[in-house]
Amino acid sequence: MRKIGVTGGIASGKTTVCLLLEKHGAYRLSADDIIHQLLETDTESMRRVVSILGSAVLVDGRIDRKEVASRVFSNPEKLEQLESVLHPPLFAEIEKRYQRVKQNKHYSCFVVEMPLVQEIKKEKEFDLILAVISDEKRAKSRFIAAGFSSDDYQRRMKRHWDIKRKAREAHVVLSNNGDLHHLEKQVKTFIYTLTEE
Repeated sequence: MRKIGVTGGIASGKTTVCLLLEKHGAYRLSADDIIHQLLETDTESMRRVVSILGSAVLVDGRIDRKEVASRVFSNPEKLEQLESVLHPPLFAEIEKRYQRVKQNKHYSCFVVEMPLVQEIKKEKEFDLILAVISDEKRAKSRFIAAGFSSDDYQRRMKRHWDIKRKAREAHVVLSNNGDLHHLEKQVKTFIYTLTEE
């Protein structure tokens, strides 16, 4: 079973593509969901995050993800420290899930939504990298419609490669500049080529 990392720019449609892949037989995981779970339930990860970022990230004994984000987005050193704590258990959990489902003929493939997989140089963890691209104007308006600001968009995009580079260094590229029907058609073609190989 192929292990696929799904990447793309902010609000490019990564989650939508992963949901469509799941609809058409993929086993779906989200790296962000696993990180959120670690920050809520893994006491060792929580303790180490507090030691890096300080007790101000704790609210009622729980880690406040917004506070964590505000502290690391503008501090590359802290971000690197945070990633060194969270990435090993993240990839261990992905591998554990993959081993659990890889023999299951029910699934067409194993997909993990991971926006920064290329930037953190973890492409080798996957058999294939799929990039979802969308023109910036569309992506930015989607992001703002979801309740974020233009400044939020610019700040977060600093962590991302340019979309052309993401596409160039991916194995497969899906374009999300049309409607859902057009996107689903591309997903179905991708699944078909995958199962025909």
